[in-house]
Amino acid sequence: NILLFFLVFGMSATVQVDDLKHRLTNKFAIGAGVTMQFLFMPFLGFCSVMVFTNFGLTYAMGITLLVLTSSPGGSYSNWWCSLFNADLALSVAMTSVSSILSLGLLPANLFFYSWLTYSVVLKEEEEDVNVVGALDFNAIFITLGVVLGAILGGLFVGYKHNNPHFHKRANQFGSVCGIAL
Repeated sequence: NILLFFLVFGMSATVQVDDLKHRLTNKFAIGAGVTMQFLFMPFLGFCSVMVFTNFGLTYAMGITLLVLTSSPGGSYSNWWCSLFNADLALSVAMTSVSSILSLGLLPANLFFYSWLTYSVVLKEEEEDVNVVGALDFNAIFITLGVVLGAILGGLFVGYKHNNPHFHKRANQFGSVCGIAL
């Protein structure tokens, strides 16, 4: 979690607060990101589980795939955007929005797709497993808190030390943490 914090902190410290505010008002970009993150990705995870179950995908691997495709992305996308000189402010904005929305949408998607996969379509003979109840929400909320804290902290420090030299050093530090992670 420490490297994750400093990765996101370094990338966020690079972003100008005004740029972030502007990106957050881009309803199309944020809406497209939320749609892909919370509708298409979990659906593609469900489709993958359905296809690969015929090729030996176990129950545990299927649940893991559903968890992975239902989880918010962001930290590494910030790093990749910085690395390839893409729109880092938009990436940080999307990471912020998806992290907040995932508090409700992650459990909702997991509940729906695990129920659909294993109770309706495949009708597994294994014991009933409450996927949402089995999740370690403490770990999920700690990680989301680390990401949101790093974003807010990075933006604040970047705002207070608004000069190109600091932004360059913060970006380099975040990149090193991204590689180490």
